[in-house]
Amino acid sequence: MRRSVSPLRRLPQVLVVVAASAAALAPPGDAAAFLWPNVPEQIARALTSGDVSERRLAATRVGELAPETAIQLIQKGMSDPDVEVRLHLAGAAVRFRMPRAGDLVIEWLGEGDARLRLAACDVIRAAPTDRSVVALGRVLGDPDPHVRLAAAAAMGAAGLPDAVSPLLGHLDDTAPEVRAEVARALGRIGDTRAVVPLIGKVQDSVPEVRRATARALGELGDARAVSALILALQDASPDVRVEAVTALGRLRSDDATSAIADVVAASPGAFPGSRPADSGTSSNDVREAALRALGRIGSDAAVRVLLAALAKDDPAAPRSAVRDALVSAGKQSATVPALIAALAAAPSANTAAGAALVLGELKADGGLPAIVRGMQRGVVPLRHGLRALGALGDPAALPSVLELLGDADPSVRREAIRAATALLDPARPDGRAVDPARALLVDPATPHDEKLALVQLLGRTGSPRAQEVLLPLAKARSAPLRLAVIEALGAARAAGKLGASVDAALLEALDDESADVRLRAAVSLSRVAGPGSARALLQRLTVAAEQDRGALGIALSGALSRVADDAKDGRDKGLVQDVAAAIASAPDAARDALIEGLGRMPGQAAGAALAGMAAAAPIDDRRKIAESLAGHAAHAGAAAALRKLAGDADPGVRANAIWSLGAVGEGDALPLLPPLLEDPDAAVAGNAAGAIGRIAARAGQPARAAAALCGALSDARPYVRANALAGLTVARARCDGAAARDLLARDPAEAVRLAAADHLAQGGADADRRALARCASEDRNATVAVRCAHAAPPRAPASGAEDVVVFVVPFDAGRDGVARDAPAPRAPFALVRADGLMRLGVADRRGELFERGAPRGPIRLAVPAPLVK
Repeated sequence: MRRSVSPLRRLPQVLVVVAASAAALAPPGDAAAFLWPNVPEQIARALTSGDVSERRLAATRVGELAPETAIQLIQKGMSDPDVEVRLHLAGAAVRFRMPRAGDLVIEWLGEGDARLRLAACDVIRAAPTDRSVVALGRVLGDPDPHVRLAAAAAMGAAGLPDAVSPLLGHLDDTAPEVRAEVARALGRIGDTRAVVPLIGKVQDSVPEVRRATARALGELGDARAVSALILALQDASPDVRVEAVTALGRLRSDDATSAIADVVAASPGAFPGSRPADSGTSSNDVREAALRALGRIGSDAAVRVLLAALAKDDPAAPRSAVRDALVSAGKQSATVPALIAALAAAPSANTAAGAALVLGELKADGGLPAIVRGMQRGVVPLRHGLRALGALGDPAALPSVLELLGDADPSVRREAIRAATALLDPARPDGRAVDPARALLVDPATPHDEKLALVQLLGRTGSPRAQEVLLPLAKARSAPLRLAVIEALGAARAAGKLGASVDAALLEALDDESADVRLRAAVSLSRVAGPGSARALLQRLTVAAEQDRGALGIALSGALSRVADDAKDGRDKGLVQDVAAAIASAPDAARDALIEGLGRMPGQAAGAALAGMAAAAPIDDRRKIAESLAGHAAHAGAAAALRKLAGDADPGVRANAIWSLGAVGEGDALPLLPPLLEDPDAAVAGNAAGAIGRIAARAGQPARAAAALCGALSDARPYVRANALAGLTVARARCDGAAARDLLARDPAEAVRLAAADHLAQGGADADRRALARCASEDRNATVAVRCAHAAPPRAPASGAEDVVVFVVPFDAGRDGVARDAPAPRAPFALVRADGLMRLGVADRRGELFERGAPRGPIRLAVPAPLVK
């Protein structure tokens, strides 16, 4: 296996090679300090000791305990006479997100020690109650500005309408940081009673207050604020201007378009009195914010401004703020007709290129003829037009693209090859590109890099004529060309004798001395090898040298997935028996590949073989069997076997069994899963949450998903909370109240906040949209902020699925200081799918896991569950 790189890198369709840090492969015991069984009792006794130093020490250790034990001790110790003890316990309450902890600290708001008052505000912010939030109102007049600021922040985070009146009473606080926090809190609560008072603070003497006020007005979404925000576009502070123009975009007021257009056109230094050195925000940042705002407004006037801005845009840049804004506008206005009209006129080269690229990204109806005519007239530069046609994705564009494969300009040729490759799909064979691509491939004048791209193009055609061209090159001397040919041969299954020839060439490549060649050949065989090759691969796997078994296993499991149903061909039943028999005598290096092959093999016989060997198999076999049974939803014994494996003594077996049960189980399996949400192993509990969501989605029973998963949102383990949210999203279920918004705003775990963003995007309520907007602008984690800014409901099942093989490969040195470049056996993993669900567990003896029917889209690895706190 070759060293992979981070982040996750996908090889063609069925193979994913994953890079994980060595830390991520540490055994679970390293995740937290071990506690002897009597330690909780010792801490509990120490908290009641008459020695204050002993109580203080015990309070610092409460955070080490299990949540249910720690919460009981916190409740008892919050009234301790010693301030230090209470402060430590308050920190533990925040860490555990202790339910209704806010009520326990209301009395602290009147304490003389400011530290206690601050701690009370922090506890209420983490676990607010109606009574505790209302009690914060009196602390807004606290003599300590830090306490006032913390109180305002807690009131805003709680989002309680009763907090609006006391907050409005402190918009004129003497401390500017408190005024700013009060404005932010009012924006978070979303009550329009705050609009008029906030308009008066747009002219505050302190830039940070003006900035917070502009943001709050945008969050409130009230058109009365438009005039004040337009005035703020002339503010001396670029930070304020960014917030003001962003707020106008949120308000979607066409009345602001003219003023925003002036910001787009303004040159650096156009705002007298501004001091760029005082801020990290540049004039270009302000301009990009203005462009985004115009995109959100999306009116005819806004689109005209954006089209004019294309003239100064760089079409060669991979992304541009102008084009992104036009794409955003194109989803809600008459942008497409305006773009087509621009191409029909006499635009500048930049404008034409940008308009074509936007039409391509929008996949616009009518975009194809407009782009092609623009290219033919010389209005649209050829390389940018080709890039637009590739993005458009319409196969009807292929003839226009193929005409340019032999263009004299190398940049046009390369773009034509890329566009043609993007327009082809091996699942729909199309031979139109074969002849022009073959002519260039055999031309000695064609540069080597273009030949590699042409090989990929030929593979994408899915045409038998293309494979006839590629087969003679399977033994090319050039290693990069040979690898490209082997990969291209695996793009589509050829029929008849040609298919047998492809299989033979790829089988021969499995004996190559190069590990890269063997791996690429194995991947291609896994995608196209016919049933006839399965027996040859099986025989080779059982006798092959140790270094070949990994590649052979990849190839065999894919080949077995195309073996006909044993009910239709009795010979295949014999193949099932041969595979099952081979498992009994195969070495560990081959057993997982054989078990996985049975899991991918269609038909009742393969499912029966797996179910039959589950009970008496050793632990590693049981783990793989539990994973592989996900491929046999139609076999009556698969679900029954998985139910038994879900009670296995080994947590790795349980985790795989529960995940697979989520793939094959019906509604009658739902009662089995809720108790498993409390399994002591985080992987088991997390997979149970995901399985509940998947089964409830198939059964069309969102209420049952909500009944099981809403309680899991308060689980102490982050991945259980994250998968509970993802399960609710997949099942299209919601919990009562603002649980998901609360998790998005306050949960310390990135995975939970990401899942909450996806969940709220599905709802569409005003409160959900405001929560996502706040997250986009305020979350300190860039990944979470971007997800909130672009949150969209998960892909529908109709988008398709694919089987994915994942190898967990460490990319850094292990504890012994030796760098590793091979998959790590039994490595803990957390695989995040495109639908947001997270599969947890440990890899098999090859360092591999197999995910059956993963939704199409990006997948990635997260830190394994044992290492997440």
